[in-house]
Amino acid sequence: MTDDRLISTSELCERYGRNRDTLLRWQRQRGFPRPVVPGGHGHEARWRERDVKTWEDRQARAA
Repeated sequence: MTDDRLISTSELCERYGRNRDTLLRWQRQRGFPRPVVPGGHGHEARWRERDVKTWEDRQARAA
């Protein structure tokens, strides 16, 4: 995993087996990171892989 890599919405949906709406809900309810490159007008949002990994680590510790 490369820390500086950007992950698309599609990649995250596949990674978690969830849809875009779930990612948005996680942002509001579970502290999921916000994208660094917002989507819109036919473009997918992008997240820093290191931010997503940090969130995953926090979720694992809380479980």
